[in-house]
Amino acid sequence: MRHHLSKSPLCALLARSVTVLLVLVMGAPGVRAMPLAAFQARAQRCLEASHPQLCEQALIEAEALQRRASARSAYPCQTLLLGVQADLVMQQLDAGRGAEALADLQAATRGCAGL
Repeated sequence: MRHHLSKSPLCALLARSVTVLLVLVMGAPGVRAMPLAAFQARAQRCLEASHPQLCEQALIEAEALQRRASARSAYPCQTLLLGVQADLVMQQLDAGRGAEALADLQAATRGCAGL
């Protein structure tokens, strides 16, 4: 049962998409310089605890990292990061995949070493 003041999943997803778009358009220099290990730790905490602000930040960082991977033609890494982004969105929608999502994150961390 949802709280009567909760946003609908579609509304929440739209709001998150707008936030990510604004950060990318306006620029987020701190995100671009962020090491993969910091992202991995934040994303893991999101997937384990489902804290909305933490998940939002991890999603923004994942987007910046996958764009960096694309710019470097690191397509296997980019694909892994896109999967992690999907896991983060599912977590935000209270439909997380638990251990499978954490395994995806570990695979991305290994597959994107040096990014």
